[in-house]
Amino acid sequence: MTDTDYIDELVNAYKELDSLLAHFKVLITDPNGATLFASKLYKMSCGVEDIPIGMKYTQQEQTGKYLAQDTLNEWQEVVAKRTPKHSINVNMIDGKIQPYMTSKFPIINPDTNNVVGIFNIRHQVLYNSIQHQLMRALDIYKISDKAAISEYELTKREKQLIFLFLSGLSSKEIAMILSKIEDKEISKNTIDNIFANQIRVKFNAYSREALTEKLLQLGFDQLIPQDLLMSFKIPLLDVETY
Repeated sequence: MTDTDYIDELVNAYKELDSLLAHFKVLITDPNGATLFASKLYKMSCGVEDIPIGMKYTQQEQTGKYLAQDTLNEWQEVVAKRTPKHSINVNMIDGKIQPYMTSKFPIINPDTNNVVGIFNIRHQVLYNSIQHQLMRALDIYKISDKAAISEYELTKREKQLIFLFLSGLSSKEIAMILSKIEDKEISKNTIDNIFANQIRVKFNAYSREALTEKLLQLGFDQLIPQDLLMSFKIPLLDVETY
């Protein structure tokens, strides 16, 4: 089968699948990134009604570190190395800035061994930390109760600190990160005081271990403060066991 016939047959198959099961955020491009097919959910997630055939669609925000060139570079690498490329992104999807994963796979015609296209798919990020999920699987931490977070009446700063705390950061590291984000000096003592006088009191947990257990039980590791999300794209590396 020629390269043209192969990619045409593949695109037609996905068009038919999309008409029957519109459950996938899929974009198929040629080796240069020009659109050949975009599924209904892919276009919907981008907030557009159509992605014209032949268009190089690179979703981009004006703020943060998510650049159109990042997507172009990924496409080039997928074709050159003939291997998949996976990334975690924070960008506008489904109407709001949020994290999601993208995977890009080379489409290779088995008859000619040529890369004839690129298969792009988006995935929702379903959890923050595989370490926390492992702890739950081993019954070290309880399964999250999905409690009504609003009951705790958390401030913007408290939400930030909880997220960074569950990422394993110290008060000093949290202060450095927030100082960088807000472009102003935030001291370690300020962070310590918020933990001691606000967060630990609200959750009735007065040690690092007790606070971690309580926050995980409530599912806080599955929440990300909106104001900490800035547009970016970073590659995902393979997780290896050793």
